[in-house]
Amino acid sequence: MFRKPSGKVGFSFNRLVTNAIPNLANDSASDVDLSPKQQDDLFKFQLSQPDPRVLNEQSFFVVGIVDTMSQSPKIHASLQKASILSSHPDDPTVYTSRITKQFAHQFAIISVHKQRKLVGMLFFWEEELKRWQMLEDEEKEIGHVLKGFEESGDTSQAEELRIVLGQIQVQRRMEPSLRESDGNGVTGNEEHVLPEYGQRDGTVAVPGREHGHEASTPSDP
Repeated sequence: MFRKPSGKVGFSFNRLVTNAIPNLANDSASDVDLSPKQQDDLFKFQLSQPDPRVLNEQSFFVVGIVDTMSQSPKIHASLQKASILSSHPDDPTVYTSRITKQFAHQFAIISVHKQRKLVGMLFFWEEELKRWQMLEDEEKEIGHVLKGFEESGDTSQAEELRIVLGQIQVQRRMEPSLRESDGNGVTGNEEHVLPEYGQRDGTVAVPGREHGHEASTPSDP
């Protein structure tokens, strides 16, 4: 975090790397983040795993943090030892706040360049998990409203919410490089804006429907 001339607080990833991990500051400041291909490769690989959210022993080879599969488990173990990744198999959390000045020493088996990429990978996946959780929460809430429509026999509204759920499923599996534009006018900013429902006025807003065509939700008993 840093103070802007306007007085507002800003965040700079490069400043974080430079301050928290000084040994990495000499590497190219413009080569921190994963490339679009690396992001897609990681995302597609994770989707093929039993729990897509959890980075495992192969994830770091898939991205190219290490050059051989045999090195990947070592990176995974080191991240767990540093408590940056949880050792619990069901906990996908990435604790980027635990990246310290000891990072370069902890991952001395890879080059400074790869250490930078690893930091970028961790921040990228932390954001992916936040996105994943947001979509899961939205899916659960819509599912609850859908159940009410089904129980009340409102087949029209139920069908529209099933369409919304299908859209969320598509978003969950959409590769990072496709989110800015999926060919259907969905931009990177819009794909995080999900439909509103269960509003205080008892209406449901479904994508593609005009405001005046919103239908009422079943009232609570």
